[in-house]
Amino acid sequence: MPLTMLTSGREAKIIDCKAEGSTKKFLEALGIIPGVTISVISRIKGNLIVLVKGTRLALNKGIANQLFVQV
Repeated sequence: MPLTMLTSGREAKIIDCKAEGSTKKFLEALGIIPGVTISVISRIKGNLIVLVKGTRLALNKGIANQLFVQV
C-alpha cells in the first residue's frame, strides 16, 4: 500500500519506491530505501511527517504516494 494510507503511529517497512531520477536519489540520500522501517508521525494538509532511522522528515503527498510499504 502507498505510504499515504499508513495510519499515524504505525510502523511499516518500505518495500518499493516508484519515484524516478533526482527524486529517487534524494530519497535514497535521506535513507528512504527498501527494507527500512518508517512510521507516520502526523499529517498536515495531506503532507506527512515521518520517522526514518530516528530522524523526522517531511514528505509531500505526491512523493509519499510513490513509496510503498508493508505493515
